[in-house]
Amino acid sequence: MRIRFLWIAALALVFTAEAKPPPLLDPEFNPLMREKIAGDLYGYRPKGEDQGFSVFAQSVTDMLWNTVGGISAGNACAGLLQFGTEIDLGKTIGLPGGRFKNTWFWLYGANPSNYVGDVNSVSGIAGSPAFRCYELWYEQNVLEDAISLRGGLLGLDAEFCYPETALLFMNGTFGMPALISQNLVNSGPQYPMATPGIRIALHPLSWLTLRSSFSQANPFQQNENLHNFNWNFGPSGGLLNMNEAEARWESLLKDRKLPGVAKAGFFIQSGQSPIVPEEWSFGPPESLQYCTGFYGIIDQMLYRAPGQDEALSKNPIAGKAVVDGKGTDGKSSASDAPVRGLNSWLRVGFCPQSYNPLSIYTDGGLAYTGLIPGRKEDKTGIAFCYGQVSSGYMTLGNAQGIPGPSFEAVIEFTHSFRIAPAIALQPDIQYVLHPGGSRQNGNALVAGFRAVVDF
Repeated sequence: MRIRFLWIAALALVFTAEAKPPPLLDPEFNPLMREKIAGDLYGYRPKGEDQGFSVFAQSVTDMLWNTVGGISAGNACAGLLQFGTEIDLGKTIGLPGGRFKNTWFWLYGANPSNYVGDVNSVSGIAGSPAFRCYELWYEQNVLEDAISLRGGLLGLDAEFCYPETALLFMNGTFGMPALISQNLVNSGPQYPMATPGIRIALHPLSWLTLRSSFSQANPFQQNENLHNFNWNFGPSGGLLNMNEAEARWESLLKDRKLPGVAKAGFFIQSGQSPIVPEEWSFGPPESLQYCTGFYGIIDQMLYRAPGQDEALSKNPIAGKAVVDGKGTDGKSSASDAPVRGLNSWLRVGFCPQSYNPLSIYTDGGLAYTGLIPGRKEDKTGIAFCYGQVSSGYMTLGNAQGIPGPSFEAVIEFTHSFRIAPAIALQPDIQYVLHPGGSRQNGNALVAGFRAVVDF
C-alpha cells in the first residue's frame, strides 16, 4: 500500500506541476543566439572596434532549380564567402575622417543561369570560381564629412544606382541593373569584378549627396582577371564616369514617418562607336565601346507599423536585405534594427545608342518586413524587371532568323526567414520571360532558396 501511495503521489506531482521551458544556453556557449556566429571572438572583436579596427565575414549559398523552359531543366549551387576588414584611422592613428577598407571574395559552385539562358542572372552571387579582391580603397572625409574622397579598387554598385529595398531579392538585376551590366564592357566595375578608380562625394545639404567617379571601364572577363588585379588604363581598359545625385527625406507626410530616397544619375563609357556582333548574342560587349545611359530611382516607405520610431531612427529604409553579396558599405546586416512595414521602389533608365544591347529598362517591387505575426524580422517581397533589346540588336536578330528578339523580363517572389540572429533562409521563385532577349528558349520557372550566415 505504501509503495502504491508513493506512485500515485508522484504521478499527481507530474501532472499538476507547472510546465517550465527548457533552459537556453547562454549566447557565449550557443552560436545560434549570437548576432554573429563567431560572437565577440573572445573579446577581441569589441576591443578592435573600440580601437577602430573591425572585421566581417559572411557566407551566402544559392541553390536554384530551373524546372521548365530556358535551355534545359537542371539545378546548380552557387556560393560566396566574403570577408574583410575596415579601419577607422581616426581611432587608430588619430587621422580624423580617414578610413581604409578591403573586401575579399571566394566564389565557388556553378551558375544556375547556365540552364536558364538569361542575361540578368537568377543568382545575384554567381560568378566564375575564383578568389578575388573586390574592395581595396582609402577614403578621406574633410569639413565634417561635407567632402569625401575615395580611391583604390572600387565596386561602383556599392554606392551608385541601387535602391536599398531591392537588395532583398536574389536576381542579379535587382542590384546593379541590366541597363548598366548589359551595356558596359564585360558588365563594368560591379560585383564580382571591381576596377581601380577615384570617387568624390559632396554633402552640400543634410538631405543631399552628390557623387562622381572615374574608373577603369573594362574589368575584363572573369576567367581572364581571376583576382581583380588586371589594372589597365590604356585603350583596352578605357574610362568610365558615373554621376549621381541623391536626396533623402524623413517623412512623406507630416503625421507619418515614411522616409524615402530619390536618385538620378548618368554614366559615360569611353570607346569606339558601338557595333553589333556578327552573330546574334544578347549580352554585354566583350571589347570597349562607347556607351551612355541615364537613370532615376524612387525608394519609398509606404506603411510603417505602429511603435517603430526607435527602429526607424537606426534604419531609415525598412525592409533592407539580409545580404547584398557585394561587399557594400552602409547596407544592411543581421544586426540592423528591423523596421516593420511596407517599402517600395521604382527604377527606370535608358541608353540612347541604338547599337548597345539594351535600350530601355525598368524594375520595381514591394518588400514587407514583419508581415507574418510573431515574425518581426522576416521579409516578404515581390519584384519585376523589364529590359528592352535595342533596335540595332532587334534588326540583327530578325536578319539572322532569331525568333522574337524583343525583351527579357523577370518576376520574383521571395521570403526571408530569420531563423537565428545570424542565419537567414530565403525560399525564392522566379519566372523569366524571353530568357536571352528572344523566344529562342521558352519562359523559365526557377525555384530554390538562399542561405545566409553572418560570422
